[in-house]
Amino acid sequence: MRSKAVKVPLNEGEETRRILRKEGILRKDLVPIKRDCFILFPVEREVEGFEIVEDDFRPKRKRINSYRDIVNIPNKLKEILPSSYDIIGDIILIKIPDGLKSYQREIGGALLKAHKSIKAVYHAEPVRGELRVRNLVHLAGEKRTTTIYREYGIEMEVDVAKVFFSPRLSGERYRIAKLVKNEEIIIDMFTGCAPFSLVIAKHANPKIIYAIDINEYAIELARKNVKRNKMLHKIEVIHGDSSKVVRDLAKKGIRADRIIMNLPFRAREFLPDALEVSKDSTIIHYYSVLNENQIEEHIGHLKDITNNRIDVLKINRIKTYAPREFYICFDISVSKPA
Repeated sequence: MRSKAVKVPLNEGEETRRILRKEGILRKDLVPIKRDCFILFPVEREVEGFEIVEDDFRPKRKRINSYRDIVNIPNKLKEILPSSYDIIGDIILIKIPDGLKSYQREIGGALLKAHKSIKAVYHAEPVRGELRVRNLVHLAGEKRTTTIYREYGIEMEVDVAKVFFSPRLSGERYRIAKLVKNEEIIIDMFTGCAPFSLVIAKHANPKIIYAIDINEYAIELARKNVKRNKMLHKIEVIHGDSSKVVRDLAKKGIRADRIIMNLPFRAREFLPDALEVSKDSTIIHYYSVLNENQIEEHIGHLKDITNNRIDVLKINRIKTYAPREFYICFDISVSKPA
């Protein structure tokens, strides 16, 4: 774009920029040009005391604050655009509402432009099934689902199509790690690619962590991640049904100081198994998704299932899962049978 400009030596550049800004005549939409020993500042008008020239300038790239600012959809639909999404490494997972499905490619493209480090964008269906996986629809960028994710000093390979993983539990994983006492025996019953186990091993000093999952591909990634983070001496990865595995551990005389049960919607089914490998004062971190008014009733169910062998020490509302529903962790203390 053609514009008038102030031409000054390079060593006078910063002082000249300051003066032009103060006078309000420096053009903010064009990029200054450096040439050999001088610099050109595009200006709105001529100014006394400076050499004035004309030249062609490159427009400044507009700063994108949100993909919502650049997505090409009817304005009336912008109010239902998702305001949040998951960034896992260089992949974005977003849930596109039904009313926007016909514009999902445009949304994917806008996300790719708004996040320069992102390489792929997918629409994600809810997690389902025993293996906790979700259907993905490719929207933009590269057609791959594996990525490298970093959190609190650990580095993990994640496959967003084959393994359950939530970056929104990052703070929760660190919270648990800071609760772990020296030389604890820990069981991570539904480990996935091992994020809880890895953060704990990195930031605490457990005696051993048994990381269990029924998803064979998740276990393959967990083993890679344990090796990648040099935690082979702290984490034992086990493939199998957690119900059977923890009972087998109990038969070997193993009793856990701490158990992680991150399996919302189904963790309650496995609570009796967790008790088999518990002892007096074992701490269980039990995760569920509940409406606010279901919490007390749910605690009652847990007490019934365990014959009143548990006390809820803390209720941690981690994130909103859906309107009026929360992803919750119950920190539970186990007592001996009466």
